Amino acid sequence: MQKNTRQETYKIVKTRPPKRQDELNFSINSGVFTCSECEKEFEKPWLLKRHSKVHHISNQMATNTVLDEPEQAELIVENTIPDANAFDYSSDEDDSSSIGDEEDNIVDEENDIVDNFFDIEMNSNPVFNAFSDMFSSAAAADEVSMTDDDSEIPEEVFETIGAVNDPTSCYPFRDLQTMILFAFIDGDNDMISQQMLKKILLAMNLIIKIQQETPIGRTFKLPRLDALLNYQARKKSKMPVFPSQRISVPGSNGNAFAHINLPSDHLRFLMANPKKSKLISSMPDRTPNQSICLEQDVWFGNIVYLKTNDCSIRFLVESFHTANKNIFARGLTRLSPAHDFLLFGVHPMKKPMPLSVLPGNVDRDAVFYKVRIVSIILFTDDTSGNRSKQYNPFESWLMRCAALPFKDRNSIANIQFLSTIPKKDGANGMSLLPAIVDDFKKLEKGVKMFSAEDNEYVLVVAPILWIEADTPCHSELCGLLGPATTFPCRRCYIELRRAKDFVKDLSYFCECHERRTREHYVLANSSPGRDTEIPNTPKIGINTPANKISFRDRSTGRLLELQSFDPEKDTPVEILHTILLGVAKYMVIDLVKVVLKNDTATIARLSEFLTDYTRSTGLSRKFTRNLRHSGSFLGRDFKVLLQILPVILITEFSGNHELDLVIPCFVELGRLCSLVFVRQVTSDFDNYIIRVDNAVKRLIRALFDYNKGTKNELHKAYCTKPKVHYLTHLKEDIIRFGPALNYETEKGEQFNKHIREHLFHTNRQNTSRDVCLKFAKQVALQHVIDGGSWINSSGNREKSGTGIERFIKDNNESLFYYTFFGSSRELKDNNDTGDIEDDAVQNNSFGAFVFKDDPISRPRIGLVSGSVVKFLSIVPRTDNDRNNNYAKAVMTGEHSDVANMNLVCKLDLHIFRNPFYIVNLSKFGSYWFIFNNILFDE
Repeated sequence: MQKNTRQETYKIVKTRPPKRQDELNFSINSGVFTCSECEKEFEKPWLLKRHSKVHHISNQMATNTVLDEPEQAELIVENTIPDANAFDYSSDEDDSSSIGDEEDNIVDEENDIVDNFFDIEMNSNPVFNAFSDMFSSAAAADEVSMTDDDSEIPEEVFETIGAVNDPTSCYPFRDLQTMILFAFIDGDNDMISQQMLKKILLAMNLIIKIQQETPIGRTFKLPRLDALLNYQARKKSKMPVFPSQRISVPGSNGNAFAHINLPSDHLRFLMANPKKSKLISSMPDRTPNQSICLEQDVWFGNIVYLKTNDCSIRFLVESFHTANKNIFARGLTRLSPAHDFLLFGVHPMKKPMPLSVLPGNVDRDAVFYKVRIVSIILFTDDTSGNRSKQYNPFESWLMRCAALPFKDRNSIANIQFLSTIPKKDGANGMSLLPAIVDDFKKLEKGVKMFSAEDNEYVLVVAPILWIEADTPCHSELCGLLGPATTFPCRRCYIELRRAKDFVKDLSYFCECHERRTREHYVLANSSPGRDTEIPNTPKIGINTPANKISFRDRSTGRLLELQSFDPEKDTPVEILHTILLGVAKYMVIDLVKVVLKNDTATIARLSEFLTDYTRSTGLSRKFTRNLRHSGSFLGRDFKVLLQILPVILITEFSGNHELDLVIPCFVELGRLCSLVFVRQVTSDFDNYIIRVDNAVKRLIRALFDYNKGTKNELHKAYCTKPKVHYLTHLKEDIIRFGPALNYETEKGEQFNKHIREHLFHTNRQNTSRDVCLKFAKQVALQHVIDGGSWINSSGNREKSGTGIERFIKDNNESLFYYTFFGSSRELKDNNDTGDIEDDAVQNNSFGAFVFKDDPISRPRIGLVSGSVVKFLSIVPRTDNDRNNNYAKAVMTGEHSDVANMNLVCKLDLHIFRNPFYIVNLSKFGSYWFIFNNILFDE
């Protein structure tokens, strides 16, 4: 918080004798403030007001004396207690040059008036006085040095309230506390969410419990409001403080200022957190022919002791592998203590690390440190500071640790906020890159941090694994023009033009083209005008100036200073914007507004089948949108629609000449989506890559045939769309980073709502600082609650007391974290991949089952019917079945008790054509599961 340097000015009012009995007059000046009733002196006017309110005004008002308006005006001292929200967000200057509506900066003067009711009736209540003292103490937060003394609530207060809480006298309320809470919720126009009300009630219950359990002789206290809101600026506070950094960013009107929570500072907290330290540092999984996780948690090359009776047996690790969810190591075991000198002893061939190579922050007296690799995923996106999401644009940066398991990596608790900045006056999210790059340059060399897992200082090396963003932002990060340019691809030099005379054959859109390499990006960045000639582009033997093949100065060239970042490889194809908001959106709008534009009967019939599909138990989400509003569909809408639309079109609309050309496009799109929307590939990964690549080529072929065959003048060619071309590079990213869900941006997009909410609660004067401070406080508090350690003001490492952990465990730990630490607002998983984690077996649902006593047996398709599972078998598929991406299943007459079966994958067999159940292979995850576990003979 910046110190308030404004000087208060007070109007001098001449006092005169009271006209009425018990009337009070105040004399206010810039020196001492004296109570006219008891002549007690105070240094601040708000102290005088609180004294008078508690000790004198109630006697006067109890006589129901009526005051004339002019005289009453002299009795009312201007309220100097600022709004509680102002402590986090007030400022005198606009460091971030934020955008805000003028009405947001208007102060509601009515909020400054103290309601006489509370002045009259509540001042004698000890509970009210304790809370009033706590909140009133915030008034001088910026004027006087506050102490850390707590406000007391005497024990007899609660006994007094309980004595008058007679249920028979509270009708129609159950009791007085119910009446108070009703008044709190519905008493006026102040809004409160259900979630916030749950937080308040739980906090009240816990605080009352603590008060009731306070031992005799000890005083129950509540902290001052200032100690809660501004602890980071108070010297006596013992809480750890996350050090948000103030940086200068270039703008069109000169340099502005922004604030950032640096990645290295996040890592210091994470490494010192005992619950997260082990999870964030891992090494790549070397298991052949599968892709389950991004990383594992042990280094290859380590020498470890085996957990056997013979403690002398040691193991030299070569690589790590997984099977049946277990991790195995491959290496050498014949290492005896006699060979210690080969590994740990002094030898002429061994040389210590030169001090000149060590990072500057490493202690020179301790040359040898354990090294922990913490790969980082960055995400950047734009959002809005308005509820309409249309104006007041901001751009933000987030980070995640790649080594976390898939579910944890996508949890709100493990998404670290870096910064947000208003997009105006030439400043945007890319203006933050210099600070981010400088920090990562240090992390690439290694930064000494305390590790809770190792209980010692280690060297943390944190390279960037990849950067997630939408397609235009990826182009900007790579220093390229937008997707509408002639050479839009950040991977290769394919030429894409939308002119009618741009005619190419199918192979042109499916084949590989000359690559944009990192060397090309470095060459282009070497000249401000981007006029350096790039060799062998776009064809072998041709040198082309960089600015002729879409290279532009986008102020992002500093990313090339990082050894870990390659613009060509580390900006993976993002399936949310490329497939769902790209190809899928093109095709659905084409279907509704081009192919069926005047065919209202077919659209109505199609809508009926979509509505009927809401009864399906195979999908966790239902499609309830109107097709005519397809232009405003979100990614989650397309995720549901693409799983059911292909099978509906095939089974219900085959033979419709208007749809003959467009149906194959949806079929191939459904096949591709079912393949790529999977969390992991447990086996036959090489075959999975081949199937994904073939699915992409089949989709491009269907789009090419549609473009070539349609006669509709409203139709636009799709093969020349950059998002369609990017799918040809999807295979490369899956080989490098695993299944495409690892780098889908949906969770980052969902996190934007929390950034917006923080923006709503600022005064729009210094948004970058205010939002950074709020997220920094969340990080610090979570760190304390998790038992992490930190360096105190004396330079010593300390951690939270054991009583915190014990109290949380004794008071419904899951509810505590669920309510207070974001679990109740967890990011929604809209992918419906068929993974079985928290889903119970539902009646009348289909799935793949295995016997509990034989978990490695071949899965069988079954229908849950009451307490039994009725089995089905897939009949041999015809060429038509294969081309249309579905299978047929029939009942076998066999069944087994549900209690004997484990559900391993949810399936969709909603459509029934007697005697066949149609296995919908467009459901996410179904295509690969069926072929890898049931139809692997095909």
